[in-house]
Amino acid sequence: MPGPVDICFLSSKHPPKDKRVFDKEAVSLAKAGFRVAHLAPGEPAAAIDRGVELRTYAPPARLVDRLAQLPRLFRLARSVDAACYHCNEVDSWLVGVALKLSTGAKVVFDVHEIYPAEFAESRFPKPLQPVIAAGVRATIRALLPFTDRLVLAKQSAAPDYPGSESIQVLIQNFTSVEAAQSTSVPKAKKERLTAVHVGGMSRERGWPQLLEALRTPALKNLDVLLLGGFPSGGQQEFEAAAQRAGLDHRFQIVEWLPFHEAYQRMAQCDIGLLLLQPGRLNHVHAFPHKLFDYMLAELPVVVPGFSLEVSRIVSEADCGILIDPSDPKSIAASLEALISDPERRKTLGARGRAAVLERYNWEAEAQKLVTAYTALFRDL
Repeated sequence: MPGPVDICFLSSKHPPKDKRVFDKEAVSLAKAGFRVAHLAPGEPAAAIDRGVELRTYAPPARLVDRLAQLPRLFRLARSVDAACYHCNEVDSWLVGVALKLSTGAKVVFDVHEIYPAEFAESRFPKPLQPVIAAGVRATIRALLPFTDRLVLAKQSAAPDYPGSESIQVLIQNFTSVEAAQSTSVPKAKKERLTAVHVGGMSRERGWPQLLEALRTPALKNLDVLLLGGFPSGGQQEFEAAAQRAGLDHRFQIVEWLPFHEAYQRMAQCDIGLLLLQPGRLNHVHAFPHKLFDYMLAELPVVVPGFSLEVSRIVSEADCGILIDPSDPKSIAASLEALISDPERRKTLGARGRAAVLERYNWEAEAQKLVTAYTALFRDL
């Protein structure tokens, strides 16, 4: 029988108000009538936001701390007494399976990334990466028999979960038209243009190449908003490099904001940036929600040509420019082309918004998620 909570979103890394986990999935399920909680690392707090109960615990500092905290996370999650645990990382999935074995709760795993490649490529030297990736795949296959649903954020992650087609549901990371429209404000007139990068910035997301591109004289009237800061570290290194280049005055760094506030800031900008660097499989198969936010806000986008899904969507919608993000000259040329042609910016932006309104919106994905959970709870 269902406990006091129908669905507990269980996170070992994602923050309490994560954009996908909280703003999209948890809130959508709460609106549909499910009793929903999110147990996540964060500052001590207990609150209910948009129908979702937020429960927090002290965040771990390192990966080894995340692993060490698993017994504690198990106890905290068990105290929620949920009928179903929606797990958002591989380690929280381990906890979810342990809860299933001890309490009989349902387990859902939300596949955000291509985990074997991401874990290996981000933490280990190249010679060890195949072995580490194989170990992660083995862990995944061991957990699959104890899992009731797989929620895929992108179809390209499916091959790591063989034989699970019957429990898979594709819930893509599109943007919420309703949430964005409720916060839209007229764009202010200004002399200088602004390019925006939403989400955490890092070397892997292209700040060295962006700095070099901004040295181009034709871009002297372009500023950059880094909306999301440097959550993985590296801000001091970036600021020192920007100062050496004489470009520090052209950057504004804003830490994480709730979606409504972030969208308002983003919508006042002129160009959306996605500068993932080559060399990582997850960048090839990236499916970032910021792309759809940019498109809905009518921003022309500058995106990597090597990212398969990103380049396909931008090409089909004809809403931006495909570049080589590892080449500062390619970045500079695309920005110069957009700066010099206001009508092209307007046309590309309008096409992007139309594509989101027509097919790349969260509202359709939310209904798929609600349908999947309704079917899951019929079996309780």
